Amino acid sequence: MSEISDAVQIIRVGFEGMEIAMKVGSASIGTMQKTMKFIYGMLNFEKSMGKTSMKHLLMRGGDLQVLEFDKQDLAKVQKLAKKYGILYSVMPDMGKEGKVEVLFHSEATPRVNLLISKLKSDTMSVKSMDKFLEETDDKALGVFDKFLKKEKSGNHDVHADANLDSMIKKVGQYAKDKKSVSVDEIKKDLSIDKDMVKEALSELLKIGVVDKPNEHGQYKVIMDSDSIDAKVNRFQELTNRMRTIAASKNTNLVDITIAKKMVFEENDHAIKTLIPGTYKTGAKYIWLNKSDIMEIYNGKTLLSYLDRNKDYKIYSKDNRVIETIKGIDLFEAHYDAVASGIREHFEKEMKQTVTRSTQVRKR
Repeated sequence: MSEISDAVQIIRVGFEGMEIAMKVGSASIGTMQKTMKFIYGMLNFEKSMGKTSMKHLLMRGGDLQVLEFDKQDLAKVQKLAKKYGILYSVMPDMGKEGKVEVLFHSEATPRVNLLISKLKSDTMSVKSMDKFLEETDDKALGVFDKFLKKEKSGNHDVHADANLDSMIKKVGQYAKDKKSVSVDEIKKDLSIDKDMVKEALSELLKIGVVDKPNEHGQYKVIMDSDSIDAKVNRFQELTNRMRTIAASKNTNLVDITIAKKMVFEENDHAIKTLIPGTYKTGAKYIWLNKSDIMEIYNGKTLLSYLDRNKDYKIYSKDNRVIETIKGIDLFEAHYDAVASGIREHFEKEMKQTVTRSTQVRKR
């Protein structure tokens, strides 16, 4: 079990165009939910005041510590923190009367210890963010609710994303050394909600880690261990990139799916694909970066995306630029109808995931 836990100690956070790797000491759904609420709450709390300390702390790697001290010492702490070059973020009032809590990066721990020794205070304490969240109840975290209302009002649910990503990774790791797996087996061995197991297996089926279940509900594992790690990581890399955009409310990206048979040419960095619907009126092609593409449905389909506002060059068969077209116009004219069935199915699945995730949080 420790191997599985270790494998999900990193979660990724998207906020206003940046992506942050965040350390999490426990792989439990409850810890994930608390961590995501706290991180987004702090980011939006600081944003409301025009501050960016939390953002810059996270950009250093997301390994954070919490310093708690008496409110009367705040001015002294701020003065010494400036002197020692300690970047910190002051939390809102979390309900501890007469106390202030600030976040700092673990790399500053020696300087924070020096600060504590200079103040000669026996009421100061340092704890990991995991420990802090473990000791903080939901009522205290409610201070962030007003900063998260706008975040939650859209279609993007950061808790559902974190939970599903965690489950995909966890179930993928579990399947590595097995010939086949079942929903009930995973639920029992990993103590995961049955519906979440099904969601994770659905995604692993899509990217070709497992085959469709047989009549006994067994999913045959069809990838070797190294390939499973690579495929799951690649899938999360691509989906996290799109979630980064969603989290910042920049909805410029639209997902597209391309049949593998539409690939006409490729080089080390990109592939050239036939634009759907153009073969009868005169074939037109587009080059897409390989870093923005991954294979799904056992390699028969490619998943990628277009930027609505980007001007895309359209090529002839012999690679002459024949026109330039806006991403949104390209999508609506050629890709929307092709992807609609897959997208509608995905949206339906995600709505069910969000509903279940919400029910879990209410328990």
